[in-house]
Amino acid sequence: MQGRYSEAAVMLSNAHSQFEKIGDQLGAAQCLQSLGDIHRMQGRYSEAADMLSNAHSQFKKIGNQLGAAQCLQRLGDIHMMQDRYSEAADMLSNAHTQFEKIGVQLGAAECLRSLGDIHRMQGRYSEAANMLSNAHTQFEKIGDQLGAAQCLQSLGDIHRMQGIYSEAAVMLSNAHSQFKKIGNQLGAAQCLQRLGDIHMVQGRYSEAADMLSNAHTQFEKIGVQLGAVECLRSLGDIHSMQGRYSEAADMLSNAHTQFEKIGDQLGAAQCLQSLGDIHRMQGIYSEAADMLSNAHSQFKKIGNQLGAAQCLQRLGDIHMMQGRYSESADMLSNAHTQFEKIGVQLGAAECLRSLGDIHRMQGRYSEAADMLSNAHTQFEKIGNQLRAAQ
Repeated sequence: MQGRYSEAAVMLSNAHSQFEKIGDQLGAAQCLQSLGDIHRMQGRYSEAADMLSNAHSQFKKIGNQLGAAQCLQRLGDIHMMQDRYSEAADMLSNAHTQFEKIGVQLGAAECLRSLGDIHRMQGRYSEAANMLSNAHTQFEKIGDQLGAAQCLQSLGDIHRMQGIYSEAAVMLSNAHSQFKKIGNQLGAAQCLQRLGDIHMVQGRYSEAADMLSNAHTQFEKIGVQLGAVECLRSLGDIHSMQGRYSEAADMLSNAHTQFEKIGDQLGAAQCLQSLGDIHRMQGIYSEAADMLSNAHSQFKKIGNQLGAAQCLQRLGDIHMMQGRYSESADMLSNAHTQFEKIGVQLGAAECLRSLGDIHRMQGRYSEAADMLSNAHTQFEKIGNQLRAAQ
């Protein structure tokens, strides 16, 4: 694939020169756009952005609204991949408006899907679900099976991150089937990865490991480093949950290094969070607090509210274990508020349970009973029987 990109780039550069030589501005701009797309697909975002910005200016100059909107869309996608969500949202909203203005339904639906994904990655699940459901309807209406499957995948991810695992598994299984049907290996591997993650959080470690190992193999086969390293992180988390801390730490440290190498701040922060959890579960609280504080800062920096809330929750639990009840209560109350704000019921209920335990250990039995009863009700409501029993 890399060799074909190189050949394509040579041909397009040659064509660009010839279009400029004969004064064909449209042809020159289209070549520049395609060259930008090649760099974008190879992850060379800086070069891609320069070319697409240049092409965008040329399309605007000659009054080609379609080309200008497409370049703006691609630039928005690049900013999204670089975790620059605010700039990405502005560009994609602008491109969406332009596509709708000139009647290009596919472009409009693609922008809507990307905007939904931005909200999803920022933990704004309600807004994300509305946009993605709308985009899914539009993709189905115009017969774009790939776009429809990608929306279903993202909607499944939203349910997964909210702890609504049954609905998430149905959506992701459906998307997996659609991706396989149209021969999209990347989408199929991603769905298998997410399904593995769902089995993992449900304690079905054997099934999870099989799915994640399969997905890891598929990602490596098609050369998708990010997906492969994400599977490695999840496999490390499985070892951690099974008490195999040494193997888990090796996998997660390896994954952390790879995430940093490819510039994935979110993945690196998640590995740091998991490594902090391993130290926490081993009672090595000082190192755990350092890692979780670092991860918390990184999550806040990239606008990931879910990760930030989870780290704050873990830090609160560490303070509780160390008898620092006041600091613990502040952190857990803050995390509880954040979980409720982004609609993560499981995290909110866990914080409430921990706050109840703090009151109980301080002899405030009435307040403790109220909180624990409330947490028990919430755990039962979301179907988490294990935590409800606790």
